[in-house]
Amino acid sequence: MDINITPIELSEFIGEIYDAALTGNWSEVLDKFIDITQSNKAFFFLQKLDSVQPLILEIKTNFEHSQQAVIEYQSRIEEDPFYSMTKMIPEGEFVNYNDYVDISQHENTEYYKTILKPMKSHYILAGILCRDGIHESCFVINRGNDQFAYSVEDTNLVKLITPHFSRAMHIFKELRLYRNYANISKCILDNEDKAILVCDESSRIIISNEYANHKLLSPCNVVLEKEKLKLSSKDNQQQLERYISQCTKLAFSDIGTQETLTIEGNTIEGTSESILITVSPLQNKNSFNNIDIPCCVVTINFQHQLDWNSLQKEFVLTPKELQLLKAIYTKKRLFELTSVFNVSYNTLRTHLQTIFRKTGVNSQTELMVKINLFK
Repeated sequence: MDINITPIELSEFIGEIYDAALTGNWSEVLDKFIDITQSNKAFFFLQKLDSVQPLILEIKTNFEHSQQAVIEYQSRIEEDPFYSMTKMIPEGEFVNYNDYVDISQHENTEYYKTILKPMKSHYILAGILCRDGIHESCFVINRGNDQFAYSVEDTNLVKLITPHFSRAMHIFKELRLYRNYANISKCILDNEDKAILVCDESSRIIISNEYANHKLLSPCNVVLEKEKLKLSSKDNQQQLERYISQCTKLAFSDIGTQETLTIEGNTIEGTSESILITVSPLQNKNSFNNIDIPCCVVTINFQHQLDWNSLQKEFVLTPKELQLLKAIYTKKRLFELTSVFNVSYNTLRTHLQTIFRKTGVNSQTELMVKINLFK
């Protein structure tokens, strides 16, 4: 795949994106997007769906711009001719808006003259970073109408970067959750929708919340056994123990990291289960009064527990539509699914639009919210 940087530069750039997820310093990443793609602007946001104010909004430009234009854009986003396209793009996908929207047809509108033109938003590439029914995040790079359209190399670069940026955003989101708790032990004991544990270097469980004590006793691919976590797969078990050992060594330091392990569960009576395990160092010794040895925090999230049979009957989905919906829900990208379904990308998009119509939603985010009701 042709891109406009070398493989070594690409690897370094991806590393910088993951570093930013740990430090929260996104400025250099956005600057690099601008430099590599010769864009005039790069920005991204992370927002909770039930909040008007973004949790984080970072924007970098190489030109002077009015803050009022940014404020107006936020308040009038429904008028953006590109916005309807964004709502349909699944998490982890990228889009070249100019492939779908002829912006020249909007140049005489008041919206274009007062917002898009001053912000030099004419050519647009974007990546969808998070759409989980709770949060939404995307990043965007722009060129103005006095520049030239993005090349194939530019779009290929964004296509390669987007899945990594998406994963980095999820890491950043999870780490932000922990940092927002004044006392991490309260986070562990109070959490009611995921299993959270503190483990020492030997993988022995020091603390576990009530959800873990209850959920991990039932037949599952992850169980509590003799004060340790036991995974059904020997390879997964070894990998988890390695992650715990690595993260424990960074405990009580200023170094933040996170390792992840995904386990695809079996299907029981139409309920599909996928388990996401994350491991992070215990950063603050003062978080616990009775722990003074290096430990790590292990979070087990049972992500995909849906009654697919009921969902299919409710919305009269065909088997192929249900298969596509399951794939989208497990973060598969349409580009990855073309070979699975043996159809073109545009055909998959058409099928996804049909699913939107049958489920009565207008965006990927609304779709995630609605199907999560079938947990």
